[in-house]
Amino acid sequence: MTTPTTFIHGSKLHRKVTSLKEPDPQMEECLVRYEEWKSESLKITSRSHNDIDKLVKLLNDYKNYVEPVFDGRKNSAQEVLQPSILEEFFEYLFCTIKSEIGIDLLRSPARGYVDLIFNPSDTKKLVEAPQYTIRRKDHDFVIGATAQITIQGQSSKQSSTESIVIPALAIECKRYLERNMLDECAGTAAKVKSATPYCKYFVVAEYLKMDNASPEISLIDEIYVLRRQRNSERLSPDFKPKPIHSDLIIDLYERCMEHIRRVWWHPESALEIGKVFNFD
Repeated sequence: MTTPTTFIHGSKLHRKVTSLKEPDPQMEECLVRYEEWKSESLKITSRSHNDIDKLVKLLNDYKNYVEPVFDGRKNSAQEVLQPSILEEFFEYLFCTIKSEIGIDLLRSPARGYVDLIFNPSDTKKLVEAPQYTIRRKDHDFVIGATAQITIQGQSSKQSSTESIVIPALAIECKRYLERNMLDECAGTAAKVKSATPYCKYFVVAEYLKMDNASPEISLIDEIYVLRRQRNSERLSPDFKPKPIHSDLIIDLYERCMEHIRRVWWHPESALEIGKVFNFD
């Protein structure tokens, strides 16, 4: 087991509680509940269906307590505490990867590589040290690796080196999914797969807030609506959220692990089994 290094939600919550001008007992209790959620989640060190059920139950219990508190705050949307809960949950869910596949992959929110553009100011710069721009995209959760890109001019020994993140999997976390968010995710999926065609791109939302859309024509690999519930239901005075369904988390986890374990490119297979792509 490899412990997460980011703890994205806990970091935000700690900063918020310690920066309050006046003590807030409810927020302080949320911090206590967070530490309990974190501690209990990290005790689950295997990933059977039953283990994932336990992780999801801990997630639901934590969200059931803290989210009414977060939602009741004046600047709730700007504090972005709620969506970061899911982001940190994926840190817990995938923290056993090294013990399962023997490779210690990056597992955290990250800015993934999407493009490299050369924009030298003139031909002298083109030859000596061409200027360039590396484009990156923020992802809520990435499984992948870091790499170094070094650029050196034709007539110069000087070089510049940049670190990039190459995602094998990218997951976007939304509290609810609406049309403009879907369009943005579809655009991101196209950019990601242009740069890293073997990357899987998933969108995970708790609620659905749209009717007319065609996500199937995008390059998004799957959209999960974890509560199987419409966002409009939250406006009802007697609204009661459904729990996050563990069967969907299990499905996502198994799809991700299958992708990580498989061989993505094996041209020799054309002579062995008659198929080049999707070789197992």
